[in-house]
Amino acid sequence: MDYMVYLLNMRVAGIKSIEKEINIDFYGKTIDRRFNPDKYRIKGIYGENGTGKTAIIAAVDIINKFIFSENYLRDPQQQLLLKELINKKSKTFSFHCEFVTNIEVRVIYEYDLVLQIDADSDEIYVAVESLKYKEKYSKNATKTMFLCEKGEFTELNFPEKMREYILEKSRNLLIKQSAMYSIFSISKVEDFEFDTQSVMYLVYAIIFFVMVDTYFDREDQHMDYYHKCKIESLKNTYNSTEKIIDELLNEKNFNESRVPIKLYNNYEKSIKRLEKFVKFFKPELKKIDIEKKENKTFYECELLLDYGEYRVNKEFESTGIKKIMNLYNTLENASKGGIVFIDELDSNINDIYLCKIIEYFMHYGQGQICFTSHNTDPMKVLKENNKSIDFLTRDNNIVPWVKNGHYMPDVNYRNGMIKGLPFNIDATDFIGIFEEAR
Repeated sequence: MDYMVYLLNMRVAGIKSIEKEINIDFYGKTIDRRFNPDKYRIKGIYGENGTGKTAIIAAVDIINKFIFSENYLRDPQQQLLLKELINKKSKTFSFHCEFVTNIEVRVIYEYDLVLQIDADSDEIYVAVESLKYKEKYSKNATKTMFLCEKGEFTELNFPEKMREYILEKSRNLLIKQSAMYSIFSISKVEDFEFDTQSVMYLVYAIIFFVMVDTYFDREDQHMDYYHKCKIESLKNTYNSTEKIIDELLNEKNFNESRVPIKLYNNYEKSIKRLEKFVKFFKPELKKIDIEKKENKTFYECELLLDYGEYRVNKEFESTGIKKIMNLYNTLENASKGGIVFIDELDSNINDIYLCKIIEYFMHYGQGQICFTSHNTDPMKVLKENNKSIDFLTRDNNIVPWVKNGHYMPDVNYRNGMIKGLPFNIDATDFIGIFEEAR
């Protein structure tokens, strides 16, 4: 099978209501020559309100922002928002993931990040960040690329000259920004001769994180359009370090209204696909027009939904249609090999369409989707694959669904038969609550 990146597992702790560490497995097998994640591409996470399902998506979002924004921990507003997200008891956010890249050569990585709230200054700082890797198969020895603790490299395994240059250029910076992305940025210096393999293995890891995307059920949380579509060009250019770096640095900053002229044709094609998608939910839509104005190397674009007798600017469309349009960008990323985390996938989507979308990605998608939901209908589709359903309990435990004879996950879930999720309630249980309001 053809894949560029694949997330094997992740561990999260210290985010919102999730105090202790939870582990989410996406594959769960040994990585060997037979590695094939085709049947392990989708995971639904279920649980009661307030158990921390959204926190899992938020954790991934924090990682992406931290890695790609050198000012993330320096921005006072981001510090305030992040302090609200980090668990109030632990005051420590930790994230661990293992992933595979298959770009020219298969490499297995382990990435760790720990952010802490300083007891004296009340500022968030980077306590630990590390990247380890092993080539081809899990039986090979793991090598540490770097380990950064409290702003200082305690391990940095690059050739000596490159190592000295990295140490010099990153001094006093890493307490507030990603060591991984700092090394990556430093490696772009044209007049410095870097070790090719070291740089390429770092680039492969960066590509993985660029291909990770998050979507929240709030209009202003969706990721930029070109962050979804970058994979097309990367597939054709990954044999050149310089081209990869240019793609990553440039496309990370694109948004749906500001499209580079050189990539406008790709954008136009994507809007045509978006048009077909929206028509499933709103058949009266005739087409989606693009109004553009040239601004140096960009087009400033607006989307207008044409209904025949009138047109509506996307910004003034109904909330439901705007969410469907934004969700499409995320799903398109998954269809091209991206790894997407979607909060409340069932929001604003009819049950029948929702299950068919999930079924499509199970059989035909190229990437990975991890979503939270309260709708139990998708369980009927997901139950066919292993590692596809996880239940998150109030005491911060992940309970994976395991096939068990004729038992159905949705039935067990609704009837309170999942350990730690006592949903065995009755309509009469609400009598005492609402009768008092009369």
